[in-house]
Amino acid sequence: MPVPAIAAEIRVGTPQTSGELTVFPLFHAGVPRLEYRSFAQAATEGFVVRELGVAASVNDLVVHNPLNVPVLLYDGEEVSGAQQNRTLDRSVLIPAGAEMTVPVSCVEAGRWEGGRHHEHFTPAPQAAYPSLRAMKHRQATLAAAAGLEVRADQDAVWDEVAAKSARRGAHSPTGAMADVFEQDRGAIAAMVAAIDRQNGQIGAVAAVHGGVAVLDYVSRSDVWAALHGPLVQGYALDALDASGPGYATVVSENVTVDWVQDWVDGFLSPIDSGVRRAAGLGEDVTLRHGTAATGTALRHDGELIQLSGFPPAIDDGPSDSRIRRPSRRR
Repeated sequence: MPVPAIAAEIRVGTPQTSGELTVFPLFHAGVPRLEYRSFAQAATEGFVVRELGVAASVNDLVVHNPLNVPVLLYDGEEVSGAQQNRTLDRSVLIPAGAEMTVPVSCVEAGRWEGGRHHEHFTPAPQAAYPSLRAMKHRQATLAAAAGLEVRADQDAVWDEVAAKSARRGAHSPTGAMADVFEQDRGAIAAMVAAIDRQNGQIGAVAAVHGGVAVLDYVSRSDVWAALHGPLVQGYALDALDASGPGYATVVSENVTVDWVQDWVDGFLSPIDSGVRRAAGLGEDVTLRHGTAATGTALRHDGELIQLSGFPPAIDDGPSDSRIRRPSRRR
């Protein structure tokens, strides 16, 4: 099938480094057409995320948008409170005035408080870390390819959070991902403080231990401003864990601005893709660039609204944990 156009002139800026984390800011010369809010912005204006009305579900939440503009719920964003903490399985653009159900994964296996059923969720200070987001992305993509609902594997998510908690020596009576972040909050805060948000920034490519961990993009700099802190906290947790068991040393001298620019350009020109109607507004576009990267774009009326990109799974090949220079595409 023809590859759909994902037109976005994205420029990679000068990186900032803290420990094993290097973050390359992304910029866009164009003017965004669609006005929308992030969850953190909209939560102060009446936007609500809550449990299902009749009976709560681990993997579904209800959102109500009373605003006159859409609201973007971002891939990997964590929502806290109610019966247990969750993360978004996919980015969803909630229409103005709409109420709908969105797919989520639980990141707090040991809590299910029925007495908090009517509590509204709040934005968490952190988003899910890139390695968890990448795993969820692969699972949801496989489900979509099989004609199933776009969801992650809940048991696998719980196992991954438990493994990360054990590696970091975190104690959590409820198995909460948030408690893993709390264990390293001081070190994470120091890393985040070293990664400043730039004026006009609309995204980032995060490199952990010399390999690309994730690409994040939104079309509006004000929305990125709300997402920057939580997403960088997620990057930082993986960076702190990068020298632990199971992480190979990766040669990093090629991870330059020009290298990453080529990687981004190539990622936006996929060799394989698929399009499906999004859960909210727009279309979900699955992007695959051979064995170099995979990701999902959210497109509305021809405008690229959101993009998440990940390296392939480590077990896809011996060199998959590092970024590799793609052919230049102009």
